[in-house]
Amino acid sequence: MLKAVTILAIFSLAILHNRADAQQMIVDDAAVTTELSFQVEAWYGTEESWFQPGIAVTPWLEFASGLIFDSSNGFEAANWLLEFKAVPGDLEAEGYAYGLVAAPVFNFDGEIEEFFSYIPVSMMLPDQASVLHINLGIEGTNNEFVEVANGSAGSEWEWAFTTGIRGDFALSERVAILSEIFTANFETPSFQGGFRFSIVPDLVEMDVTYGQGFRSGMDYPGLNVGIAITPDSLW
Repeated sequence: MLKAVTILAIFSLAILHNRADAQQMIVDDAAVTTELSFQVEAWYGTEESWFQPGIAVTPWLEFASGLIFDSSNGFEAANWLLEFKAVPGDLEAEGYAYGLVAAPVFNFDGEIEEFFSYIPVSMMLPDQASVLHINLGIEGTNNEFVEVANGSAGSEWEWAFTTGIRGDFALSERVAILSEIFTANFETPSFQGGFRFSIVPDLVEMDVTYGQGFRSGMDYPGLNVGIAITPDSLW
């Protein structure tokens, strides 16, 4: 019961930006939140759940901070992060856009456990209703906080090259198919796919997706449900 109430509370607070993209998708888009507004990205997943508010610092720079919950183990808060996203172009106006994202991930003692950064590139497809997204980046894990097989802990950072491609394909004005493939170091690729529903056009959207690794036993990212509420500028 408590878990259900928590999920509903997260969804009721979810106010997203005009890119209308609940970031349960691993591959990100090259767009930032509406200037003079704010966002909260929120979704519940069987592996991880996120609650991530953010604001538009400038027309091209977005700053966000959020909590990551371990949904597979009692829905406990596991980490928090700071995310900076810069996108100098306008996807809808120019037909393409690119940017830069950087984010350290902390434990609750304030120590950095992970870091990721990537370049998102988005391109409108000829139908002007579908979009292709490509991400290239790196992610690092501080092995000091990762228990190894012999019970000891390392102190070295381990880095991986991350890649991903995603398509948002419009079926109608209110329904789109989401599909992506992503991997680290071109090993053990994973997929995620599902649907985006425009419940109230230009205001309320919902994503329902499922993903896992192509290799047996890789359950991440699992089943995810996200809500996006996209108001215009608020001040």
